[in-house]
Amino acid sequence: MRQPEVTILLLCCRVYLQTSSASTLCTYISGQPVDWQRVYKLSARHRIRPVVFHVLNKLHGVVPAEALQLFKAYCREFSVFAFDRKMVTDDIIARLQQHGVTARFYKGMDFSQMVYHDIGMREFTDMDIIIREDQVATVVSIMQANGYEMHLEQYFSSYPDHFKDHTKEVVFGKRCSRGKWLSFEFHYRPPETLMTMQYQFEELLGSDYISGRDYTYEEYYKLMLVNNGASDFYPHLRSLLDMALLYRHGPYNISTELQGFEDLWKQLASNLLGFPAAATGPVPEKTYHLLMKRLLDEPSRKENKFLQLAFIRFTFMTSLKAKYIVLMQYLRFLLRPNGEDVMTMRMPYFFLYYFTKPFRLLKKLRNPA
Repeated sequence: MRQPEVTILLLCCRVYLQTSSASTLCTYISGQPVDWQRVYKLSARHRIRPVVFHVLNKLHGVVPAEALQLFKAYCREFSVFAFDRKMVTDDIIARLQQHGVTARFYKGMDFSQMVYHDIGMREFTDMDIIIREDQVATVVSIMQANGYEMHLEQYFSSYPDHFKDHTKEVVFGKRCSRGKWLSFEFHYRPPETLMTMQYQFEELLGSDYISGRDYTYEEYYKLMLVNNGASDFYPHLRSLLDMALLYRHGPYNISTELQGFEDLWKQLASNLLGFPAAATGPVPEKTYHLLMKRLLDEPSRKENKFLQLAFIRFTFMTSLKAKYIVLMQYLRFLLRPNGEDVMTMRMPYFFLYYFTKPFRLLKKLRNPA
């Protein structure tokens, strides 16, 4: 049986999607002892605090004022955060363009405005910008010249080719005047690490993906199938809301490789959010139940997300050949040196990191904290 706080979150999503009514939510809240602090924490974990507040704020006299205040304070701060980030991002893109770098903002507020019709309705933290891979070095020099710290800077400066082959973005941050940390991710590829299929932005968004034109619903749908589904396996309720809201503007033509991930969100959204979208094919039962558990249950402090996603991806493969490919893929990923290895110690040659990697993995297993 679901705990009342989880059910309230699901009902809020349903009311927002208009698959249930506010009166149904009112009746449920009135008949349950509710821990509103937990409702807020769960909303934060699922990254849907603006959506939950949008729904609960209309239930006058049903939700305690102190509970609404938690959401109201966050949403007010988030709106300021969003506008602040928008101005800084516009300035950064303008600076990059002055140096011949073609860059464009995507996801974040762009996605919120288009899909949720309100830039403050969808939670986000980092600012995502698309650039071309051949302009990464220029972006790095410009951002550092403007006082931004680069994540994995030593890795990039020592082994730039390896860095670009095995990462999808360059990340920068610095403290702003209001004390908040400004974080920017410059993507030159969509997510691909440990995915069974590899995509480029051109395939998902068209050959003019970086021109600055508005993306279509279909282009964003394909991109979010990769981001939310093939990469992350729908980790929170926001990822299901994204897909449901985009789907309403379909139908879309998607590749065969992405069909299973579309069926997956449809079945999850149908069960949890009452969304009327039928999967076209069977979803692996074990995968489905693992994802349902991940969405509905509190994560364990000892939970290893890498191993969890590896197991989910393994169950998603139906043939022995596909399972073998996934297993080899993860083994190669584990044994290949990464940015953390390079940042931990200095070696005169990159191949030496291959010899130290097993020892670092053993140390991490013995001391996971």
